[in-house]
Amino acid sequence: MDKAELRRAVIAQRDALDLDVRTAKSTIICARLVELLDRSDSAAPRTVAVYAAMGSEADPAAFAAAAAVRGWRVAYPCMLSAIDAAACGQRMCMRAVAADDASAAPFIAHPTRAFAATDIDSNHFPIVPAEALDMIVVPLVAFDQTGARLGYGGGCYDRYLPMLSPACQIIGIAFDEQRVDRVPTDAHDLPLPHIVSA
Repeated sequence: MDKAELRRAVIAQRDALDLDVRTAKSTIICARLVELLDRSDSAAPRTVAVYAAMGSEADPAAFAAAAAVRGWRVAYPCMLSAIDAAACGQRMCMRAVAADDASAAPFIAHPTRAFAATDIDSNHFPIVPAEALDMIVVPLVAFDQTGARLGYGGGCYDRYLPMLSPACQIIGIAFDEQRVDRVPTDAHDLPLPHIVSA
């Protein structure tokens, strides 16, 4: 099965999960992420990047809220306009969002929409350099026992993850139903060091 076929099959399987089941599994995943957060050295200000769940994805919202309560700065992906992406060589950046401002962040409400730099108040939602992240929670479509990750096909995280500090914890999250025997990979596909599933 190629990537496109596998992507369609796993998304259909994930979509078929009952909403209550997805919610319960997301709660378990978030609790496990909080455990990882609590084991981190919290002496210095820390920053975690999460994502706004779309459709039937595992939802890290409860984890983001818990991180903010613990004093962590929380950042979300913001897709860049074609001009800005060409200027920086990335299609995505991470922007810090205060817990009470999440509803005002257009890139959270519209996670796949591209925004020009002038569309976003950078004083209110500052860009967090990749090397400043202490932890990043990565969405995925499918994964296997080696940590291979199948994304949505845009390559945003494949380009972004290599820019992180070696000390940054990279954690994929998914439902157990998204585990497959083998994810087909290309040379640019990086396995995830940690995947939390339920």
